[in-house]
Amino acid sequence: MPGSKAKMTPGAPPLDLLSKMLLFKGVRLESIARNLGLVHIAVLKAGDILLRPDEPNSELYILIEGTLAVQSDLDMQPLATLQAGDCVGEMSVFEGELPSAYVIATVPSRVLRVHKEVVWQLIDGSNRFARNLLHTLGTRIRFGNEALATSHERLLMQEISASLDPLTGIYNRRWLNGMFKRAIERAKIDAAPLFLFMIDIDHFKMYNDTHGHLAGDQCLRAVATTLRDNLRPSDLLARFGGEEFCILVGCDEPRESMTVAERLRQSVEQQQIKNRDGSPLPSVTVSIGLAQLRPDDSLESLLERADKALYKAKKKGRNRLMVDSGTARPRGKRKPR
Repeated sequence: MPGSKAKMTPGAPPLDLLSKMLLFKGVRLESIARNLGLVHIAVLKAGDILLRPDEPNSELYILIEGTLAVQSDLDMQPLATLQAGDCVGEMSVFEGELPSAYVIATVPSRVLRVHKEVVWQLIDGSNRFARNLLHTLGTRIRFGNEALATSHERLLMQEISASLDPLTGIYNRRWLNGMFKRAIERAKIDAAPLFLFMIDIDHFKMYNDTHGHLAGDQCLRAVATTLRDNLRPSDLLARFGGEEFCILVGCDEPRESMTVAERLRQSVEQQQIKNRDGSPLPSVTVSIGLAQLRPDDSLESLLERADKALYKAKKKGRNRLMVDSGTARPRGKRKPR
């Protein structure tokens, strides 16, 4: 378990050692010779802690040889690994704050310990040292920004991946639960009509049993693609589970929503499904239950009413649209979509 302290080598380091380090490149070392008593070489064993977030730090450390790991916690994977020539501890020196992470030797290492009085003297008296330090800090910031951007991109991709159905490529129920709820609340605030379609592929189990699961997968992909290609960008489509899909559609009136649902039903009925090798597969039909959002609806109650309408459609022979009894009846002339 890491935790032991570094041991200092008595006496000031030789000037030729300092001259080889990036921070001291081009610096007139004679100007700080009187303060070299505040510069030491520390020897670390593997596992020794150089910096920790619960102890103050007053020194800048430059790694001479070995490797150091930067960790947010002793049991966590390293956030970064420092190599010979890298420095650490400068931010706690400048800010006067505790270090932000643990710095631990991963192998036997040697570091140069530069006391903060020497660091400030060099910054005040040597433009070259100040430039070297700025270059080092700039590299550190750029690395940190790149690591942060990479981490953010990775998290974003993971979030997107977790919201997509891997088989059909459309959104899954996890995404539906979040996005549909937000859309419903927004529609209530705006007093905008909103309609939910619950769609089920007819006799899908028989299709799977007859033609095989690979053919069933192709069927699901084809239906998902057909539904997506016949919707507007503002319409929300997700795979509810199994052979069921949900669509949230904003329309001006019930008649318009029924027109949309009927077009989807016909498009699926007319689609051509193909195997991976290009050979044709039998087409399928879908049953659709439609429900209009009411002021007292939650996502769950809206889904329940659409599901009941879907059950009626299947009971009446499938390949048809049924409207929930709580949905307002169309009036007037049909509006083109």
